[in-house]
This record gives sequence, structure tokens and C-alpha cells, in this order.
Amino acid sequence: MQPKGEVNGFAELLQRFERNISILGRSPRTFDNYSRHIAAMALHFGCLPTELDEDQIKDYLYELQQRSKTPSQTYFKHTVYGLRFMLKGEGLPYSHLHLPSIKRDKNYPPY
Repeated sequence: MQPKGEVNGFAELLQRFERNISILGRSPRTFDNYSRHIAAMALHFGCLPTELDEDQIKDYLYELQQRSKTPSQTYFKHTVYGLRFMLKGEGLPYSHLHLPSIKRDKNYPPY
């Protein structure tokens, strides 16, 4: 599901994303999970996620919520977390894509 050849600039974005995750000491699994969700979004819109506007992001996230009726909504959360990480790596603020905050589940102890 990698849109490397299908979305202009995605291969370069993905390379920077992997570098940034590695430098920060995150696992390769984190990169795999986050990049999969970012790739799905890039394929859906046919452009880089950083090129999207607020309404496109909201519509896409709403669509994800409607697809998953499980309490954890893991796919939704990984998409938001992946986008946040990508924005940070690209030097853009979270407000660039108007990402929602995700409340912690109160059933789990804090880290």
C-alpha cells in the first residue's frame, strides 16, 4: 500500500519520516504502523498529507471513525498519531492539519 510511485514526493517524505523516527529511538514497528496509515491517506487523496486542508482531514478522519465501531478505534488513533509525528518531523505545527486531541482511556494507569 505504499504510494511511492503514485503520489509525487511521497518517497522522499517517507524517507525523512523513517529517518526522524529512527533518530528519536522509536522502533521499526512504529514506523511501519504510522507509515501504513499515512500511505493510505496519501493514496486516498492522491497527494501528500501535508498538502491537505482542514476539511479534507476532518472528512477523512470522520470516515475512519464510521468504518470502525470498536471501542479502541485503533486505526483512527494510529492515523492521527502518525500524522502528528510526520508534522513534527517536517517542522510543521499540529495546527497545520487541525488534528483532534485523543483522550486517554481512564481504565489504564498513566505512563
